[in-house]
Order: sequence, then structure tokens, then C-alpha cells
Amino acid sequence: MTPRLRSALLLLCASAFLPVPSPASADEGQWPPEALATLGTARWGELSSRGLAVTAKDLWDGQGGGLLTAVLGLGGCTGALVSEEGLFLTNHHCAFSAIQLASTPEKNYLRDGFVARTRAEEVEARGGAGRVLILSRLVDVTDRVRGPKSAFAKAKGDAARFEAVERAKKEIVAECEKAPDRRCAVAAFEDGRTFRLMEQVEFRDVRLVYAPPRGVGDFGGEEDNFRWPRHTGDFTVLRVYVSPDGKPAPFSKENVPYRPKTWLKVASKGIAEGDVVMIAGYPGRTQRYLTPSAVANQEKWFYPLRGRTFSDLIAILETEGRKDPDTGLRVASAIKSYGNGETNARGQVEGLARNGVLAKAEAEAKELAGFLASRKDLPADWAVAPAELERILAADRAGQDRRFFLEEIEKLTSVLGSALSAVRRADERRKPDLEREAGYQERDLDRARQRERDVTRSLAPSAARKALAYLVSKTQAASRERPVGAFDAAFGKEAAVEAIEAKLSEMDAATALGDETVRLANVDASWTALAASNDPYLKLAVALHPYLVALRAARKETDGALLVWRPRYLSALEALRKSKGKAIYPDANSTLRVSFATVKGYSPREAVTFTPRTSLKGVLEKERGAEPFATPKKVLDAARAADFGRWADPLLGSVPVGFLTDGDTTGGNSGSPTMNGSGEVVGLNFDRVWENVAGDFGWNPERSRNVNVDLRYALWMMERVDGAGALVQELLPSK
Repeated sequence: MTPRLRSALLLLCASAFLPVPSPASADEGQWPPEALATLGTARWGELSSRGLAVTAKDLWDGQGGGLLTAVLGLGGCTGALVSEEGLFLTNHHCAFSAIQLASTPEKNYLRDGFVARTRAEEVEARGGAGRVLILSRLVDVTDRVRGPKSAFAKAKGDAARFEAVERAKKEIVAECEKAPDRRCAVAAFEDGRTFRLMEQVEFRDVRLVYAPPRGVGDFGGEEDNFRWPRHTGDFTVLRVYVSPDGKPAPFSKENVPYRPKTWLKVASKGIAEGDVVMIAGYPGRTQRYLTPSAVANQEKWFYPLRGRTFSDLIAILETEGRKDPDTGLRVASAIKSYGNGETNARGQVEGLARNGVLAKAEAEAKELAGFLASRKDLPADWAVAPAELERILAADRAGQDRRFFLEEIEKLTSVLGSALSAVRRADERRKPDLEREAGYQERDLDRARQRERDVTRSLAPSAARKALAYLVSKTQAASRERPVGAFDAAFGKEAAVEAIEAKLSEMDAATALGDETVRLANVDASWTALAASNDPYLKLAVALHPYLVALRAARKETDGALLVWRPRYLSALEALRKSKGKAIYPDANSTLRVSFATVKGYSPREAVTFTPRTSLKGVLEKERGAEPFATPKKVLDAARAADFGRWADPLLGSVPVGFLTDGDTTGGNSGSPTMNGSGEVVGLNFDRVWENVAGDFGWNPERSRNVNVDLRYALWMMERVDGAGALVQELLPSK
């Protein structure tokens, strides 16, 4: 979301990267690289006293150097370069789609795991882990996006303000990407008070090197998701390749391993309770400065609806997946994604209620009203910002069920989803490139083609048909006041799910979109060609397109209004908190951040205390021999024989598996390297505890805990279980 701030306010508000007071809670906050140097000597002294040996400059030197340049963006996840020949670590669930896409029913790497014992055996990684980004430069571009001379400052109307910001961002990105192999983005900080350009180097040849079997990488499944104690080996090893001249290049057999300037060392020793750590990654989104009605909408509407919908979709896909192994493999990634979303939704509802987030927001809103009434020296528009913001949000909630289901239809892996994407791209192509919507410009074509290639290995017609019928039925039920005529015409008004599915079955028999070459051709097809097509899914996509255009237009109006009032509201809230000695730090926004933390347990409820580390002992205790607790025999044999080698922890008497810290993390931090005080990798962040699922809305020193896989478990698996000694030697070259 990219809100507006008039020029006078720009002079008043500090940049997100200027010095800010540390929050009251020592380990709260997700700090941008350039903010690290502004935390103050007291904060760094406190961290040093806890064992932190690195400095702000060691992490980020401001010139595109430092340890943080070894932290990779993976499109919704994070990774970490850990060898001089391009090896990187991330979570198993972050590489899940890549492992699935590389698998077949005969060579099921998802089920059985994968080990490349030579470079020649490393296989192409596709999906989300198939491209990685390394941050090279950060530039403040606030003045260009929303300064007094910008198009934004001159725009009239909410949609025009939104478009002005988007146009400025695209112009900046286009200039940035004139340099070779760059993938740039402009991100809004502090609800749009400031904007930063992220210049990143994109690497397009990534290969799978090692993945544990699913019985290790997904041990516990959704039953253990967001829970502690945890015993999941959520790790995978991949490698970045480049052309022989060292430049990023598409996949080619002639490419060679990437030799980075900076990589993170894997720690030769583990961690202990009380150790200081750092978690570096790309956290997706936190929402810590919401109005009361926005909090209530999340708790009472969004997460409950999301949870119910995803639960139903999981049941549909699982039922179809059990009918044959190929379908089961094709829908595995979707089930995994929906499963995580459904569990998260339940945790958010419970956590928001347990933490009293709404009551706290209401109390602060009341306090803010009194504060603004008493401070006549503050800008007058700050005083009306809370009420204006609530008005905008109330209007946006009209028809939100309808919008939710239409958006889920667009996201569904199906031939209709492919058709909708092609139609939208063809419509956007009729505009000049800089006027097209983000994601549908010329710079996005290569990714669009790759998505269609990946879809080939994920299409499951029977499962997609049933899931789509369910979502269409839900959309029609939510659209009685504003019918979606395209669906009414195709399926009949208020049609039963069975009737919709029967019609979709006819469409499946007549469509050519199951053919990858046809879908790839549609990526480049003109609007005229697609509009004239007799393919039933393209005809439906063309008919549905105006409804989706209207949906997006309404969203732009809302976002344009928020461009005005969110920054004013945040500035008022910041003034209140500063008057009480508290700080506001920027919400997570998928940009690189660092959190500081301590290895620490917690008490989830009265008379229950969790210690912060787990081991193979717990794996054996949970083992059932059936999903989701079905450990591969080779792992069980080594664990029962106490074949720990050098990886045993003397205090645990076994190989460590997981550990807790009080890091400030969220989605997107999956795969983030957890580093010790010397900047060496000791683990990978992969989850939060149940009591911290709602941590997106506020950090709590008593309950905010993130879950990490201990790298000694990964190293034990590679060396003692799978005999991948050469890989371990590359990760720990001095041992």
C-alpha cells in the first residue's frame, strides 16, 4: 500500500532511515540495512554486551557491501549464500515447488529426497526458488515519487494520485534496469511517507543440490505447524550458476557455479540458551498501526473466511490427489500452501483475540483523539485523519466477500487462471509500457512464460475443476447484489456446484489450454486474437475481464485515498508515541531487514514452560510410522543407533534439531539465516510459535518466538545419513 503525504509533511517527517529511538522492548523491530548505523551507541553497546561481535558496517557498508549482501531474496522467501561456489541454504518449504516440479511419480524427490553427489547431477530448480536476487544498492527516491514537484503533488482525485505514484515508481525502475541483469523495485516505507529504490542483481540459473525426504523436511505437517516443540528438518541446499564469464544467465549446461564476493560462513559450533543471534531476511508484511475497524475486520472477517475457504479447498485437492499418484504430486504444492494459510488463519483469529489487539487499538484511538484535541500546534489534518481513514475503510468493506472469491479464482492454478492472465496481459499491451500495470510490462514477460512452463507440471484437471466449481459457486452466492454476469451466462444463475462442475467438464474437453505451447503463445497474443478465440476458457476469461477491471479500479480509488490519509494518521500516532518515549519503526514490506534476538524459551500458559531447543530424541518420541509423523527408515536407524558423529550436542545428548529465539519475524522470513554473534549461520528461520501467529499485529516479549532449524541437524543428515561428505566439506571447508 503506497499512501500520500503533501510536501509540507515531507519536511516534517523523518525518513525511515534517519535515526530513530529504539523501541522499549530490546529485540523488537525489523531494521532496514541503512537504519542499523542509526540505532545509537547505547543499543550497539547493549548488543555487544550480549555477545554480538559484528558492527553495523560489517552488516551493511552503504556501498553495496557487507554480510547482508549474502542474503538472497527468493520471491516470498529468503536464502543465504554459504560457500565460495554459490551454494545457498533456504527452507524445504521455500523450495517445495521446485522439488515438486523436478519430481515425477518414478523419481519422486519430494517424497524420497534428493542428493546430487556431483555437479553434473544437480538439477534445474524452477518455481519460486528458480530465481534469486542480491541487493546491491539502496537509494531514497521519495522526492521523485511524492515530492512537491512530482506528478503526485499535482494530481486531482484518488485514482490519479495512485496512478501518479505507480508511474513514478515504474519510471525509476526502468532507469535502474538499464544496467544489465538488474531487477529493481521501489518500496514504500512508513505507509508511503518515504520510498526507497532497491537495486538487485537477478540470477536465473539455480539448481537443486540437496533436499531431505518430505518425512524430514515436512515432519509434523500441519499438525505441528506454528507449534513448539518442533522437530522439522526444514532445509534445502541449492546452487547459483552463471555464464562462463561470471555474469547471470538463463539455465545452460555450459554455466558454472557463481563465485560471490561475500558469503556467510557456516558455524562450526552450535548455539546455547541465552546466545545473541541475528535474523536477516525479507519479511513480507506486518500491520502494527491499524485503526480499530481495520483490526476488527481482520479478526472477524478476513481470517475466518480465509480459513474456511482454504480448508474446503484442501479437502477437494486431497480427495482428488488420493485417486492417483500423478495428481497427488501435481497438487502437493497447492495443498501445502493452502494448509499453511488455513493454519495461519486460525492462529491469527485466536491470537488477535488472546492478545486483545482490538481493545488495545480502541484504547490507543481514544488516547490519540484526546492528544490531538490538546495539541493545537499540530497540523489540522492530523486531527481528522482517524475519522477519514475509518470512512475509507468502511467503504472498502462493501462487497469484500465478492472480491475475495474473485481474487482466489485468479490465483488458482487452472487453465482459467492462465486464460485470465493472458487476457489481462493482452489488454495491458494496448497501452504504452509505462502505463501498464505492474507485473504486466515487457520486463515481466520472461517470468510470465516461465510460469506457464511451471504450470505444465502442476495442472491437475479434475482437481482444478472441482476447486474452480467451488469458488465460482461461492462467488455467485456473494454477488447477489452485484451479479457477475460472466458466471451467470456460463453456468446459470445460482447454479449448484455439481452443475458448475459439469459445465467445466465440458469446457475441459473442448479447451486447448492444457497444451503448454498454446499457453505460451497466448502470453504474446493480441487482444483481438484472444477476444476472437472460440476456446471456452478464453471466452469466459474475456467475459470476466471487465468485472476484474472494475474490481481493480475500485481498489485504486481506495489506495489513492489511503495515499492521503494513512501517512497523516501514522504521523499523528508517531507524535503520540514519541510524547510517551516510544518509537515507531517501519512495518515489514518485503525489503531486507535485520532482527536481533536471543535464544530463549517461553511459557505459553500457566504452569507450562518450553525450553528453547529440541533434538532427535523428540523425533523418535513423535514418530508414528504414519503421516505426518513418518520418518524415513534410514533416519530412524541412524537416530536409534545413536550414530551422531561430530554433530551431537553435549547438553542435549543427541543431534539438535530446532531452537527458539525471540526474533521479530513474519512471512517472508522463511529461509532467513539465523546468525550467531560473529555473523556465522547457525540455523534457518522457518516458523513462529502458535502464540505468536498474530505477531504481525504486535511484538510481545513474552510470546514472540520464532522457530529455527539447527544447521547441525542438516549437516548430520547430509554426512551421517546420506553420505554427502563432499557437500559438508564445501559448507565447512576447514573441517
